[in-house]
Amino acid sequence: MEHVKQTLRRLLKETLTTAQTLPVAKRRQAVHRGLHAIQDYCASVGKTFIVCELKITCAQYELGGCWQQSATLFRGPNEDASVAICVTEQGSLLHRNGSPWKIYCDAGDINPVQPPVLAAVGAR
Repeated sequence: MEHVKQTLRRLLKETLTTAQTLPVAKRRQAVHRGLHAIQDYCASVGKTFIVCELKITCAQYELGGCWQQSATLFRGPNEDASVAICVTEQGSLLHRNGSPWKIYCDAGDINPVQPPVLAAVGAR
């Protein structure tokens, strides 16, 4: 099982790395293809990998953008999925995995909400 997880992490990282180097018009398709390759890999090892592709606005999912700008969100089947990839219409590319959004490309249309920084314990 650990080998499968490592392979999934590698394939996901390759997808994000490749997508960030492409022109804006091709980023969404690259993520789409990469996630389908991950689905194919999972099927080959008897696992299920479900991806939902949703049209959203940049003001949703803590992206910090406006309602007028659109994006594509790739996530699992649960509405509150903590793992997701987002590609905005302007070309921003973000990924989260149970943590705040990590920006791979910033086209200036998003400003992800960051959690507050907690003061160090014992600091005076």
